[in-house]
Parts: sequence; C-alpha cells; structure tokens
Amino acid sequence: MTNEQKKFLFLKQVHTLDTLKEHGAISEAQYGISYNGLVTKMGISEEELKEWTSKESGK
Repeated sequence: MTNEQKKFLFLKQVHTLDTLKEHGAISEAQYGISYNGLVTKMGISEEELKEWTSKESGK
C-alpha cells in the first residue's frame, strides 16, 4: 500500500467515525477508542497524523 493509499483509507475511516458521532450512533468515548485503534492498526506515525490532519482541518 502506498502512502497516498494509506492516507486516503485513514481519512475515509475518520470521516465515517465523524459521521457516526455526529448522528449519535457512537459516543465520544467510542470514537476515541476507534480512532486510536485505527491509528495503531494502520501503523500511522505521529508525523503522518499531524500532516494529514492539519491539511484536512485547513479546508
């Protein structure tokens, strides 16, 4: 998997988590557990996380 594919998949999954939280399907605690699990399972570094999330928040 290329870095771009990894980034796309991660951001897609975060968007899904955001949607579930917004609609009350999951709690803030469940969101945190799922988000942290996603980061861990995908092996995302702190640098990648900062880069990917800061660019997305700048939209």
